Amino acid sequence: MKGSRAVRSDQHTSPSAGDRDIVLDVHDLSIAYETGRGDLTAVDHVSFQIARGETFGLAGESGSGKSTIANAILGLLGDAGRVVSGNIRCENVQVADLSGEALRMFRWNEVSMVFQSAMNALNPVMTVSAQIVDVLTTHTGRSRRESQARALELLDLVGIDATRAGAYPHQLSGGMRQRAVIAIALALEPTLLIMDEPTTALDVVVQQEIIQEIKDLQARLGFAILFITHDLSLMVEISHRIGVMRNGRLVESGDAKQVYTRPAHAYTRQLIEAFPAVGQPTAAEPRPAATASTPSEPPVVRLCQLSKVFRVGGFRRRDVVAVRDVDLDLARGEILALVGESGSGKSTVAKMLARLEQPTSGSILLDGKDVLAQEGRRASLRYRSDIQMVFQDPFGSLNPAHHISHFLERPLILHRHDLDAAGRREEVESLLRSVELDAELLERFPHELSGGQRQRIAIARALAAGPRVILADEPTSMLDVSVRMGVLNLMKGLRDSRGISILYITHDLAAARYLADTTVVMLRGSLVEGGRSNEIMDDPRHPYTRLLVSAAPDPLREASYDRAERSAARLAIDELVRRRSDTPPGAAPRERTFLSGTHWVDRLDLDVGPATD
Repeated sequence: MKGSRAVRSDQHTSPSAGDRDIVLDVHDLSIAYETGRGDLTAVDHVSFQIARGETFGLAGESGSGKSTIANAILGLLGDAGRVVSGNIRCENVQVADLSGEALRMFRWNEVSMVFQSAMNALNPVMTVSAQIVDVLTTHTGRSRRESQARALELLDLVGIDATRAGAYPHQLSGGMRQRAVIAIALALEPTLLIMDEPTTALDVVVQQEIIQEIKDLQARLGFAILFITHDLSLMVEISHRIGVMRNGRLVESGDAKQVYTRPAHAYTRQLIEAFPAVGQPTAAEPRPAATASTPSEPPVVRLCQLSKVFRVGGFRRRDVVAVRDVDLDLARGEILALVGESGSGKSTVAKMLARLEQPTSGSILLDGKDVLAQEGRRASLRYRSDIQMVFQDPFGSLNPAHHISHFLERPLILHRHDLDAAGRREEVESLLRSVELDAELLERFPHELSGGQRQRIAIARALAAGPRVILADEPTSMLDVSVRMGVLNLMKGLRDSRGISILYITHDLAAARYLADTTVVMLRGSLVEGGRSNEIMDDPRHPYTRLLVSAAPDPLREASYDRAERSAARLAIDELVRRRSDTPPGAAPRERTFLSGTHWVDRLDLDVGPATD
């Protein structure tokens, strides 16, 4: 250990002004990048301090300057970036004065960083323990044997069993990879830990567990944290103090809960209002689907006992059940959210409905007609017109070699034979207006648009075919908070104006509550609970739904994290999954216990009394 650093602090109890042992002092910092059009100011006269044992959160949207400050602290601005004014002092060391070997030693001994993507931060051809050993042997005088022993200690510190020390990054889950990155960052016991969007790619439950692990380690070791994210709800939960950045400026800073509950700056209020926490009801609750099917007419889509089994492995092939006996109705004009962790089968359901995957068993009914029976292995053009998909990555789903006009004209050529060239152009401009974009974007390439604009183009492309159902697979997960809200409001508006049904796939419960009329929870291939979105969030009954709701970021949550309670919940859920896996898909229909008119729970998992219709 580097001296006596142990500092135990409560989540929102920052060191008092008189007792503050300043670890990082950023003073009047301005940073510019050289571009072909002149200097671009990325950080504009920013000042803040972080004390030992304190967590300071830096919030803001993409391009606000958060990561630029983190890179400047580590001396990673590159040739194009330069500090225009101000300075950064870490433990009485002027970062600008460091270079060469001194800077290299500073980076791991005094300041280390946990990056956003653990898979990209880890070397894919080295085991996780070997990567820790590499840091220790490079920066200390430890022998390889001593370094290997210390690597096991560090892995144990972040909750990775010694049996996984020899695993390669691709053999670990996302949460375990992020824990390994944290272990590497803490290897030399730094004074300051910078965390740049460390949980963005993680499921909500794993995210909460990682954050709690970090807080426990901070209490034991006493390091300071600079926590960078665009998720204000998450930031308030972990930070003592926060700062909000916009266009390179620090527009507001102060006590985390005070800033959240009584924001002074208009932009801070905009960020907070852009996405309510999962426990906060929206103004629209409760709301029926705008043009939902009446009880006498069938749902537009009905899935009956739908299952998908994948054959995996080489010589020793085995079956993996991705989707098990799914029964799901999507009413006309309804927005239904399908929620669950990664690997729960949500996207596989969407792919089967889009006919991108062939179901192993079960049926898909469109307006009461059995699609699989009528169309066999290949979907008709009419079906593809009725069911359209919007993908998660708005850049990856658009060909970078084509103009925007190409993406909107192509489905019109395939599905609207009644339109000539002039008619298609008019329809393309109308589609852009429907997603609140200007026609001048038609001759641009995807890379010339923002993430939010690209996702709106993807939605317009789906609308071009005249669909009755849109499958939206995590369409906002890669967007900034305020942009995300705009896309969600757009989907609401399209449902109201066109009567389109939307299957919204997400692991974000706050988004599901805001957007969806109905929420259905999926656990490792099976549907376990469903009902009106506000009922599911306010009164979850299935153990897994309770776990999801309890893990969703909520700055106003009163209950504290209980490690023993979480472990017990995990064990109970694993037992439910094991019990279900004993029955092969299609062996018996699933039965549901209805708690109210629409709120149901899988009867196998919860016996709450007789079912009602």
